[in-house]
Amino acid sequence: MKTAMFDFDLSQDIECYLLTQPSCREYDIIRHLQEIQRMPKTALANSLSMFRCHFLVFNALHRIKAKWQNNPESNIALEISSLRISTKKHVENQNTHTKTQQQTEPFDPLSLFYLDLTQLSQTTETDINKLLDQFWLRFTNGPLDTVEKEQALETLELKGDVDFSLIKKQYRRLAMRHHPDRGGDKNKLIAIHQAMECLENYY
Repeated sequence: MKTAMFDFDLSQDIECYLLTQPSCREYDIIRHLQEIQRMPKTALANSLSMFRCHFLVFNALHRIKAKWQNNPESNIALEISSLRISTKKHVENQNTHTKTQQQTEPFDPLSLFYLDLTQLSQTTETDINKLLDQFWLRFTNGPLDTVEKEQALETLELKGDVDFSLIKKQYRRLAMRHHPDRGGDKNKLIAIHQAMECLENYY
């Protein structure tokens, strides 16, 4: 499926914007891109175009984050969440005059998703509507139900009465095992990450 309307790299435009806006929302970035005519005004018109818009913005954000992390001369870190995108300067060590970075995770399963452009080309409107239906079903049903909890535990190869400390240890162990850099499957890694997010809502 062709996505010509969205088939462009937004990283340079977003990077320039982030350097002037230390904290913003995804919507702020989209509005800025529309103002400079790098995003069509109809980008949020329906669920499929909204997904493509979101995907390309987050694809650019994760590439910018990796670029800044891998640049020894960069003194800025990028923090990405669904609610806020923010930049943070590295702390300067006054004794050694070298920057010290915050301890970060060795990998980010979500970045694997957003850096995989096949997710953009292969996701259909039916897929998006199904995800939205699942979200609203969970939202209206309130707390995580027992079946969903058990499914998340099964994904982490756990069952029965386990505490959250064991869940975190198992998550880290499986994430290391299934990381693509170690020959693992990125889809399995994303499923593990999603299961952990589910269980964080429960415990």
